[in-house]
Amino acid sequence: MDSIIADMAGRVFSDHVTHLTRSQAAAGIWPTSLWQEIEQAGLPLALVPEGAGGFGVGVGDALSIVRIAGAHGLPVPLAETMLANWLQAQAGLPVSLGPQSVTDGSGLSLRATDDGWSVSGQIEAVPWGRNADRIVTLVPHEGKNMVVALPAERLAFDVAYNLAGEPRDSAAAYLALRADQVGQVALPADTLTLMGALLRSLLMAGALETVMTLCVTYAGDRVQFGRPIGKFQAIQQYLATMAGEVAAARAAADMVADGFDATPSRHLVAAAKLRAGEAGQIVAALAHQVHGAIGFTDEHSLHHFTKRLWSWRDEFGTERDWSRALGKAALKGGPAGSDDSFWSFVTATSAKGVAA
Repeated sequence: MDSIIADMAGRVFSDHVTHLTRSQAAAGIWPTSLWQEIEQAGLPLALVPEGAGGFGVGVGDALSIVRIAGAHGLPVPLAETMLANWLQAQAGLPVSLGPQSVTDGSGLSLRATDDGWSVSGQIEAVPWGRNADRIVTLVPHEGKNMVVALPAERLAFDVAYNLAGEPRDSAAAYLALRADQVGQVALPADTLTLMGALLRSLLMAGALETVMTLCVTYAGDRVQFGRPIGKFQAIQQYLATMAGEVAAARAAADMVADGFDATPSRHLVAAAKLRAGEAGQIVAALAHQVHGAIGFTDEHSLHHFTKRLWSWRDEFGTERDWSRALGKAALKGGPAGSDDSFWSFVTATSAKGVAA
């Protein structure tokens, strides 16, 4: 997934995301100048079709931005904004370059009114809720799935954070909405969860690559007993194990992104989120073994990425959730030799939306 848009995103993030940027964001300081650069590059619209005001690039190319964002520990909701705009474009609603977020809509109920809509209920753990212009979600209504864009300025958030210091806010939503803030979509009810898990898998794949780079660099620079610690067999074994985990997570995330059709494949999303979570657990632990105490200090960059990995593992489904989903799908297979047998489930191609 290498493209001009990915190169552009990489340059923007390299120029404007630093250790200080991440530290200030974790302390509650919104990086205004960073988001302005992201807006000017048009990145929030990368997943939006050209006819709806987007780039008109392939989904795989657009999703590569998310992995690169993860590799830089981007302290703004770019992935969430891209998803929010994609959902709104699917429903024919207005898209926006401003920061947005997404959340599970199962705690909301929707009612049609004479001049629009009324929404009521609770939203929980909204990524960057207090910093967003809109909170976008999917809400069922009379057998249909509706995209709902909540104006964040009209919500009173209960402030909370995940382990990495990223906002995860909650709010009660009792609002009257305009007709252009609610739209029907022909998408499955679990689309937001699937897309969220896909984006978290890509973010984790990027963060894992950066953790690996930090470890290799530190192992080459840190001298103990007269030689770099990277010369010691134990450290070499750590690095080899990490390299295998990083490669597996990257391959799984890229596979589901490359196989994206109208919606992501449920089985591929499950495999990617599960594999990224497993890799995150192993790589983060070994990375702090390689770095020792310095990796936990505010002055070092490592903890910004490992804390994100630990936090993202639990968002949009844990390894247990996705393992169960895959297991249930495998158990539904037909007899040996049939097209839906367990062997076919494990080995069949899954590209471009073909069921695994």
